[in-house]
Amino acid sequence: MKILISILMLVTVIAHADCVLQDKTVSQSSVVIAERSKITATVVPDPQQGKRCMVNFRARVGSTWYTALGEYAWLGDTSRESACAVATKRAEDSVRDQVSSSRVISEKILICNDDPTLENIRQTNPGTVGDLSQFRPHPDYLKEFWYNGTHCRWFLDTGFTAGDIRTWQGIICKIHDSKWVVVDKF
Repeated sequence: MKILISILMLVTVIAHADCVLQDKTVSQSSVVIAERSKITATVVPDPQQGKRCMVNFRARVGSTWYTALGEYAWLGDTSRESACAVATKRAEDSVRDQVSSSRVISEKILICNDDPTLENIRQTNPGTVGDLSQFRPHPDYLKEFWYNGTHCRWFLDTGFTAGDIRTWQGIICKIHDSKWVVVDKF
């Protein structure tokens, strides 16, 4: 029972937190084609695409020979050499698939922040104070500027007005270490 309550509390905390999922997937193949023989590239008419290049050859990986097959259809707007180069690459990939010594590495990182001091400020009016991370930066005016001897920045604020969504622009200025104050919003 305590475990169930702990899990429910954790889900509640994660549901409240702002989360970002970073995903990286890498596919690696250690197949090295040592030799190719009996290479043929044939271009034939294709009723749907215009032309089709079909490449086949024998490929040696280690001490074993494999049959490589690759095709590429195109409208005829590129050269025969370019089209057959794509078909050759696909034939090499077919050999790698037959040998199947590829490795897929997937890394997923979920970063959640449930610190209430870092939440965006919902209502910003002149005089509102917050950390810089709590304000949405203006996409067109990213750089800081000086005004009355202090650092200032542009920001955007979105809200509902009379049943419609409206975006305001504003200026925030640094008041000390990490605190910024809204000086104007229009």
